[in-house]
Amino acid sequence: MKTRIALLLATLTLNGLTNARAADPDPALAAKGYNVLKTYCYRCHGLRFEVEGFNVLNRDILLTKTPDEDDQAKYVVAGKPDDSLMWQRAGMKKDMPPGKNPKPSAAELDVFKKWIEAGAPFPTTDRRKFVSEKDVYVIIRNDLRATPREDRRYRRYFSLANLHNNSFEQRVGKNCKNFDVADLRLARAGFAKLANSVSWKQEIVVPRIVDAGQAEIVLVVDLRDLGWDERNLWNEILKLYPYGLKQDVSTDDELRELSKEVYELTGTVVPFVRVDWFIDTASRPPLYHTLLNLPATAAELERQLKVNPDNDFLRDKLARAGFAESGVSTSNRLVDRHAALYGAYWKSYDFAKSEGTGNLFQFPLGPKFAQNPFPQQAFDHAGGELIFNLPNGLQGYLLVDTKGARIDKGPIEIVRDLKETSGSPEVVNGLSCMACHEHGMIRFKDTIRDGLAVFGDARLKVTRLFPKIDDMSRLLDKDEQRFMRSVDDAMGSFLKVGPDRARDVKSFPEPIGAIARHYQKDLELEDVAAELGIADPKELQTLIKLNPRLRELGLGPLMQGFAIKRTHWQSLERSLSPFQQTASELELGTPHRTL
Repeated sequence: MKTRIALLLATLTLNGLTNARAADPDPALAAKGYNVLKTYCYRCHGLRFEVEGFNVLNRDILLTKTPDEDDQAKYVVAGKPDDSLMWQRAGMKKDMPPGKNPKPSAAELDVFKKWIEAGAPFPTTDRRKFVSEKDVYVIIRNDLRATPREDRRYRRYFSLANLHNNSFEQRVGKNCKNFDVADLRLARAGFAKLANSVSWKQEIVVPRIVDAGQAEIVLVVDLRDLGWDERNLWNEILKLYPYGLKQDVSTDDELRELSKEVYELTGTVVPFVRVDWFIDTASRPPLYHTLLNLPATAAELERQLKVNPDNDFLRDKLARAGFAESGVSTSNRLVDRHAALYGAYWKSYDFAKSEGTGNLFQFPLGPKFAQNPFPQQAFDHAGGELIFNLPNGLQGYLLVDTKGARIDKGPIEIVRDLKETSGSPEVVNGLSCMACHEHGMIRFKDTIRDGLAVFGDARLKVTRLFPKIDDMSRLLDKDEQRFMRSVDDAMGSFLKVGPDRARDVKSFPEPIGAIARHYQKDLELEDVAAELGIADPKELQTLIKLNPRLRELGLGPLMQGFAIKRTHWQSLERSLSPFQQTASELELGTPHRTL
C-alpha cells in the first residue's frame, strides 16, 4: 500500500473480527451443508441480497444476524435446528426458497438439519496466496518475452486475480470461501465458451493458462485466432471497460517498469481485462452485437447464412413444430429449422396472445408474405428468437421484433427469463440465450400436427412441414451433438480435471450464466477489497472511515457492514467508474478510458 495510505492506517487500529466455528467438523458434512446453502439460498441471499447485508456464505453473519431488530431468531443457531429461522422456513414450513424456485429434496433437508446440529461447520479450504497487480504484470511480461516478436502485439490477456483473491479464509481468517476452486474452473470454462461464441472463425480456440501449475489466474488468446484483430475489436472491448488502470506513475518502481515494458510489447496500455467482467459484458448488447458484427435485421442475417425462409416454406424444405408451453414464452411458440451455411438455422415465432391469429391450431401456416398460398391460415406473430450455428459449431443468437428488426431485449409481456440471468426477468440477447440453451436447442414436442383445425390442402401442407415427433427428435439430436462437441472442445480441458476427468461436459453447470450471475451480485467489503487488490478488507474499512472522498464515491455502506451495487461500482456515466476513481484516490493506478 502506498506511503500516504500507510500513514493514515497508522492512526487507527481495528479490533479483530470474531469467528465462532464448530470444532473439528466432519469435512464431508461441512461440504454438503455448504452446498445446500450455495445451491438453494445464495442466489437470493448473496448474489442479489434480498435481505440487505445477509450473505449465507458468510458464517459469521449466518450465525449472528437476525432478520430485523424486533425478531430475536437467528438465521442459524449452531446445534439447534428448531431454533434456527432457516430450518423453520426450509425444513418445517417448507416455503423457502419461495415460489417456483427449486427446493431441496428430503435427503438434502436431512443433510441441512444434521449440518446445523453439528454446529453449522463450513468446509476448510487451502489458503490461496494473494495475487497483486504486480504479480499479474510479471506473469504477462514473462509470457511476452517468450513470444515471437511478430506475435506480441496480438496477445491479449484475461485475469482472474480478483476472483482468486476473493477467498474469505485467506484474507480475514474466516472458515468460508466466496469463490472456490470449482468456481475458478467454471470461470475459465465460461471465458473459453464465450470467446468462441463471439467468433466467426472455423476452429475452436482454447485459451492458454499462462501461469499453468501456479496460481493459474491469467489466460491468453491471440486476437487473430478469434478474428478480433479485424475492426479493431480490442478497442471496442476497452470502450466499455470500467476497471482500466495505467501504472505509468506508480510509486512502485518495479511495477512502473514492468507495465511500461508490457505496454510497449503489446502496443496497448490495457493489455488485460477481467474475466468476470468480460463474461457478463461481452455476452450482452451492445458488445455482443459488436463482436459478432450482427446485422440489424433478420433478413440481413438470413442472407449472410444463405437461408431463404419464404422459399423453404414454399418448397417444404423446413422442419416446423409448434407448442403451447415454452420455458420463455408466455403464449404459443412455433419454431422452424432451416439448413444454413454453417449448419442449422432455427427461427422461432413468439406471440402476444394464443387466440385469434395467434392460435396455431387454426393458423399454423404463417408468417404472412406475398407468395404464401395459405393467407387464410397464416398466423400473426409478435417477434422471435433466431438461433444459428457459427462456423465452429457453437451458437449465435438474435432477438427480433414482429418486423424482423434486431432488438436488445425481448418484451417481458411476451418472453421472460425465469433464471434472471441478466439480473432481471428480461430476456437479453446473447446472455439469456446462452444460459438457457446450455446443451444447444431446448427439447420440445410438437402438438400442432395431430391437433389441427384446418382441412384440405392446408392440412396436407401442415403434414409436409411438421415432421413426426421422432423425425424432429433426430434433427435435435444431430444439432445437439454438434453443439456439445464444440462445447467440449472449448471447455473440457478446464473442467474435466482430477476426479472430474471422466465426467460428461453436460453434467457441469452452464458457466456463462453462472459467472454472470456472480458478477452482478451486490458487493460486500471483502469483494471490493479483492477488486482493488487490497489483501486485508480491514485496511479498506479503515481507509473509508478516514477518507471522506471514498464515502462520496459511494463506499460508505461498506464501512457499516452493508453492500454496494455492482451497477454503481462499474458505472461509466461520468466517464470514469467509481472503481477507477477509488483506485485513483488510493494511488493504485491512473484511470484509463478508451474512447
